[in-house]
Amino acid sequence: MLAARRILTLAGSTAVLGGLIVAAVRTALPAVLVATPIVGALWLLVLVDCGYRVGRERAHRRRRTRRGQHAAWTPDPHVRTPITYPGILRRPPGGDPVDRQGDFRAFGIRLAVLPALAVLFLTVQILFLRDSEALAVGFVLAECLLLAVMVWTVWKGQDPSRPWVVNRVRGELFRREMYLLLVGVGPYLGLGAQNAQQVRDARLDLLSTAGLPQLDDLGRFTERTAQGAERHWQDEVWRRGTQQLSDPTDATERMRTYLDYRIQRQALFMELAGEKCERTEESLGRVAKGMVILGIAIALPYAGLLLLGRGGDGPSTAASIVALLAACAPPLCGAVSAVQNLFAAQRLALSYQETRQELRGHENTLRTLLAQPLTPDAFLSFQALAVRVESTLAEELRRWRIIVARPEFDAGL
Repeated sequence: MLAARRILTLAGSTAVLGGLIVAAVRTALPAVLVATPIVGALWLLVLVDCGYRVGRERAHRRRRTRRGQHAAWTPDPHVRTPITYPGILRRPPGGDPVDRQGDFRAFGIRLAVLPALAVLFLTVQILFLRDSEALAVGFVLAECLLLAVMVWTVWKGQDPSRPWVVNRVRGELFRREMYLLLVGVGPYLGLGAQNAQQVRDARLDLLSTAGLPQLDDLGRFTERTAQGAERHWQDEVWRRGTQQLSDPTDATERMRTYLDYRIQRQALFMELAGEKCERTEESLGRVAKGMVILGIAIALPYAGLLLLGRGGDGPSTAASIVALLAACAPPLCGAVSAVQNLFAAQRLALSYQETRQELRGHENTLRTLLAQPLTPDAFLSFQALAVRVESTLAEELRRWRIIVARPEFDAGL
């Protein structure tokens, strides 16, 4: 639905621009000639924004339909899903981190291409429009518009990654909360079903309205005593953990559920996300190298044309076109490099790979526990392992925040 709406927006703006171009050619009215480049600049901004968002939505749709990618993780049909346990809730509807990611990157891509577009309009005006006063004014005003949009984007985009970061942190903490309740660790250690649900409701209320500082407090793996001392959850498992199992069958089921739906599923997510980042980095790297080679390939013929054109009446059309390409190639290279830095795909891929390796180690540990007879000490080991797993995932989230966080967008001409 959103993709169709954006395609209609692009089609409508294209129709308006096409009508203006036809009117400018037929009437040559000064007002129409001035307006045409300005509308063309706005159309390019719409093209960049809608093109990225539509392409992104289609890429997500293709990944969802590739069921073969998920063959690495197939849950055992005999293993209970987390939602079937008492007290476990589904994630409430709300902001989707994927949508916030799209908004953040769309803003960044727009800012990356604006300098190149401004240089394009200015260069066209200088090289080709010396005899058309109205059209030249239109191109200069279009350049001013692009620069104004760039400044507005920078000013408006203060802490641009914050909505994306807040939504992902909130989603990860809600997911973590359900698994802490499933395993019975952290704030739920040693609580009965009724008391655990009361604690759950109180913490979920905080999660639903908390800002980033409050979310950071909720994400801690320690609890504060009445004397002000902090105790780590993993230490508390061994200090206050149960010494007897009331229902060994239920405990085993919870261990298997945690293995399948928390560890293995998260490991698969890290694998697929890492592969996606590697493909993105490879594609952007090829484009960046291609732009550098193109810039060099254009600069050399342009230098030759300058030497051959000395003493003539003025630059030829071919020389003007080569000059246009030579002027636009450097800012285009800068735009590609800015987009590459915006996506930070290489750094994210390394973080995902490291987390996946740690999760595989935790998976082997839990499989070893499941292969042994279940004793109170074995279940305590499982609870301590669950805290380590959640710490691993929290560390990945911390690295992710460091990589994607932007206090503001940067722009340079």
